[in-house]
Amino acid sequence: MKPIRVLIIDEHPAVRRALKTRLESVAEIEVVGAVEDIVEGELAAHQMQPDVILLGLKSYAHNAAATLSQAVTQLHEAGSAVLILSPYPDDVEQEIFYQVGASGYLLKDINSPQLISAIQQVINTNEVNING
Repeated sequence: MKPIRVLIIDEHPAVRRALKTRLESVAEIEVVGAVEDIVEGELAAHQMQPDVILLGLKSYAHNAAATLSQAVTQLHEAGSAVLILSPYPDDVEQEIFYQVGASGYLLKDINSPQLISAIQQVINTNEVNING
């Protein structure tokens, strides 16, 4: 079976490292990159063509959906499933991301088994029903 190719986009180096370490412990997941911001992420996604993109939202950003909607749409249209990782629950933001093509909206404090399950689920169904 071909591994699930995952790209991590998050502003915090420690979060990127932790996510990468957690995911690399699973044989069926291959982390193809871990970058700091959406500009780097869009370039990396174009070059690496990941199956799944984990897009971490900034902990201090207000109205992240408005600033990232276009990028999420483009990443989705390019063939990647986008899973949003939010530091806080926000029903309005969640709905906006779903409308622009995100496949899931998870909280950053999600545990490893749930995160891995979400990645596998999005590959099989193109959506995630796990509530971080």
